[in-house]
Amino acid sequence: MNLRQILAIVVTGLTLSCATPALASGAQVATMCPDAGVFNELIGGVCWSALFPLRIAGSTWFGGNSGVPNGAASGAVCECGGSWKHLTLPTVGVQIGYWQPTMLIEAVSHPFCSPVLGGVSLSPSSTTGNQWTGSWGGNIGTGTSTSQHNSTFFNVQLWTFPLITMMQLANIPDCNTGYSGMNLMLMSEVFPTWNNDLLSFLASPEELLYDNPIGLIGSAEECAQESVGAQPIDNEYWTAGCWGLLYPMVGSNLDGNDPIQASSMDVSRMIAMGFRLGFLERTMGNSTLCGPRRTYVLPKAQFRFQILFPNDETNQEPNASINLGNAQQPSAQSIPPANYVTPSASNQGTVAQPGGVNIQAPPTQSGECTHWMGQSPFQWGEWDSQPATGGNYVYLVWQWTNCCLGIIGNQGPTG
Repeated sequence: MNLRQILAIVVTGLTLSCATPALASGAQVATMCPDAGVFNELIGGVCWSALFPLRIAGSTWFGGNSGVPNGAASGAVCECGGSWKHLTLPTVGVQIGYWQPTMLIEAVSHPFCSPVLGGVSLSPSSTTGNQWTGSWGGNIGTGTSTSQHNSTFFNVQLWTFPLITMMQLANIPDCNTGYSGMNLMLMSEVFPTWNNDLLSFLASPEELLYDNPIGLIGSAEECAQESVGAQPIDNEYWTAGCWGLLYPMVGSNLDGNDPIQASSMDVSRMIAMGFRLGFLERTMGNSTLCGPRRTYVLPKAQFRFQILFPNDETNQEPNASINLGNAQQPSAQSIPPANYVTPSASNQGTVAQPGGVNIQAPPTQSGECTHWMGQSPFQWGEWDSQPATGGNYVYLVWQWTNCCLGIIGNQGPTG
């Protein structure tokens, strides 16, 4: 075989691979997009202790490890609504504040992959992305970053997930984020800025002020404070503490060797983008007692995070399983199975739960199972990166909500 024949074979192979992306896509989705099993374990896999503490009429109740955000409302009495024009009296009540799960966010290494929906593709026509959207196949973006080949790249999908409302556990009128069910709110695959540093700069020119060594000083300061137990610093809205800078709002990260930190960073950037675009609102503070308020700057202390997949945060021991007495083989939903546990002497007689989210010990026994934005992964989940899951991560976002629980009067128009 001469050189000309070898070149002909190579060219033919490249042509066929480009002409039939759908054939490759199916295999890639099977191996790169596992089922996170989120809906299998809404009871055992959710950090229900993160609901506490509650703040009622200025007093903190029931303890809890989550803490009350520094910017939360702290008064006792509130007044909302009322209008002479509409002949309505104001509502007088007590101030309350609490944590509630409001969003599911998935950071995926394969565009349009959705572990939350069982490992399906959100785009039936393409799983490889294109240059005009926020993805370009695999986990490599098409941005202009000179360090891109040494970085990680995640696409991010943000789902509204008001779990308390969806499960009908509580119904507090006028005291929610406005979400009534699970909906896809944002996905990076449709944002051309997500994989292009130049377009991101044109959309957010203020990054010149923060994406520099001075901005890194603020990031290091916040990281140091959070490492000793402090809350995020809302005034330093350009940084996510130990995770890095929120600018530029792109999917590439320099932390190529730490997928937990990199995925957390991209999740934070998507939330920041949601505020910047007006999709997300502030629900913390005195100004939000009568309803959420629009702000274009990320209130970091309003959120806490719980990693759900590949290993959920409700237990300090990774890959914990239920003892069933006899070893059983989990059924395969992907290649390899997302819930596969490597056999060893220590795990015989156990089986992982379907989808990869395991039933864990009660959160009150395993300690704190949510974390602040920017908190070092070494404090909550550096071990949660698991092989054979395709480099995909799912986070449950807890949101502090302040509101006015009416006692006297009827709620009228506020504006």
